[in-house]
Amino acid sequence: MSELSCPNCGAPVPFLNKASVYAVCPNCRTLSLKNDVQLEKIGQSGELADDNTVIRIGTEGTFRKKNFKVLGRIQLKFDLGYWNEWYVSEEDGGTAWLGEAQGIYFYTRIDTSLPADQFPRVPEPTSEYPRIYEAGHGKKDRLSPGDTFTLGRDWTLKEISVAECVGGEGELPLNFETGYRAVLLDIADGEDNFGTIDYSDDPPLLFVGHAATFQELQLRNLRENAIAFGAGLVQARSIQCVGCGASLNQLRPDFSKSIACEYCGTVMDTEQQDLKVIAKFEEVSKEGIYLPLGTQVKLPGRPESQVLGIMKKSSEEDGETFRWTDYLLHYPGGYAWLNENGNNWTYFEPLLGVPKWASGLKRIYGKEKYDWYAKSESNTDLALGEFYWKVKSGEKAEIEDYVSPPKMLSSERTEREIFWSKGTFVPFQTMKEALPLEVASKLQKPEDIGACEPNPYKIRLKRNFRIAVVLTTIFFFVEMYGCIKAKEEVVYQGNFAYVQTSPAGTDIGTFNFHDNSFVTDIFEIKGEPTDNVEIKIDAPNLDNKYMYFSVALINADTDIAYDTAIETSYYHGVDDGESWSEGSTSGSKDMAEIPPGHYYLRLETQSDFRPGAGAKYNVKVLRDVMSPAPFFLFGMLLWLPLIYTFFKSYYFDSRRT
Repeated sequence: MSELSCPNCGAPVPFLNKASVYAVCPNCRTLSLKNDVQLEKIGQSGELADDNTVIRIGTEGTFRKKNFKVLGRIQLKFDLGYWNEWYVSEEDGGTAWLGEAQGIYFYTRIDTSLPADQFPRVPEPTSEYPRIYEAGHGKKDRLSPGDTFTLGRDWTLKEISVAECVGGEGELPLNFETGYRAVLLDIADGEDNFGTIDYSDDPPLLFVGHAATFQELQLRNLRENAIAFGAGLVQARSIQCVGCGASLNQLRPDFSKSIACEYCGTVMDTEQQDLKVIAKFEEVSKEGIYLPLGTQVKLPGRPESQVLGIMKKSSEEDGETFRWTDYLLHYPGGYAWLNENGNNWTYFEPLLGVPKWASGLKRIYGKEKYDWYAKSESNTDLALGEFYWKVKSGEKAEIEDYVSPPKMLSSERTEREIFWSKGTFVPFQTMKEALPLEVASKLQKPEDIGACEPNPYKIRLKRNFRIAVVLTTIFFFVEMYGCIKAKEEVVYQGNFAYVQTSPAGTDIGTFNFHDNSFVTDIFEIKGEPTDNVEIKIDAPNLDNKYMYFSVALINADTDIAYDTAIETSYYHGVDDGESWSEGSTSGSKDMAEIPPGHYYLRLETQSDFRPGAGAKYNVKVLRDVMSPAPFFLFGMLLWLPLIYTFFKSYYFDSRRT
């Protein structure tokens, strides 16, 4: 470490890293440039705001197995509060930047490998709402949050902001100017990489790295008695509404930037002691609000939280108005949203990253795919309570949802930013149990299907499908084994000629039927008592006629008869120029468990032949036959219910709101 003297007051100014060329005197806040072995005064740093940061110069940490130490910072102010860029040195001599805002951290490095003409262009960098244009080759395409552009790799523009430099401290590799305003673009690439393009310099500065949690940074040597952003340790304060004079409780002064009066709809900026009106909601109605401000929410697997703010929103589609309510939940160290839509509840957590695109209008986040669901424009109709940004009446946003029940991804896109969140469906009973009794008793059971409500039929369908596949496979191999093992021995075969002796179509056993029955020769059936027998009859010359056979297999030793019936029928023709046919010239029947012995057949026939006409046919008796019919019957009984469940599942999804 080296020390140089401040050119303004002479106080020692330490330098720990060789890459540091600027420094702020800790005594008089003079900004100096390191010039060999002395410092040259180039400006004055403004007083840093108390932003409740727990980090200070000298704080140490470890991120991704790399130790670092904080050397300095530049503090910026933007709409949502303060942003700190902490300059850190690493144990291997490298340097990086630790971005901090509202309890969110980014560990980044400056990428100097890209030429200036590849950066998006900002024609009016001092404008309050700057326009961003895609770089390169005279393109005039304007970039908006959510758009993708190329800067070394494909990036998605997340937010456009204008920040004002408050000041700095410690040693730094970059110059800064207090009061200077610059455009900042927050970007992400869908692969957990994050970046910021800082237009305070020319060419712009590109910071690229990763998001980090407070726990992942393993910070040590923190500020004493510091209260982390949103930790909930700052005492609530009572304020008086500027609009109506009502007494209001600001529950989280360290977290909220504005408060909307629940009595008159006046929205006030709470960053200053002197409250300033920044918006006004003309119509204040608590109808349809189920969770009052301050309600404690204890959802399983979620941090215990408190309702801090309420937003009633709506959208118009095909002349119909759709309304829902968003509840801002705060817990120590973070926040979430509870969405109520048609009495269905969804718990939303903010996402830092941008879900990746997949084919078929899908998004991928983590390892899960989400299907596109809906797109609409929302309008903020009413806000009550506290919020971490400065709420304005009539705020509009483009909302786009992707679902993978019981989860969903949702984006809200404005001219300034795109905000992504991940939602999880909350069943009605779970929601009731998470609330105090007096609040839970007022909840109404939903009648419609929620956007990401799990489909019970789809879950059942997937489970039963797997079971059906397994059972069908098992039965198929059993059937194949039976077919291979079956002997299919021909024990009798005979050829016969049928001649009609009764009026055509006369039923067997009726008054006009002339008996034409006969018996075959005796034949032997061998095998086991459990083996089956198949009787086949084939009339190959049957043409537009039928033949019905009453068949009896009779044991010659015991006179036990096994009766059955076999029909052959074959018809064909031409209708309206198209040929058709139905039936078959052959038929068969199985008889189970026929014991071995000597048998003969008794056959009797009826048909629609005219008297004197008929047809030849042959009869075959087979022993130990494996038929595929049981397999197909089993398949029908197994798979038909799945088809029914599929349509129930489809109908369920079609009713989603």
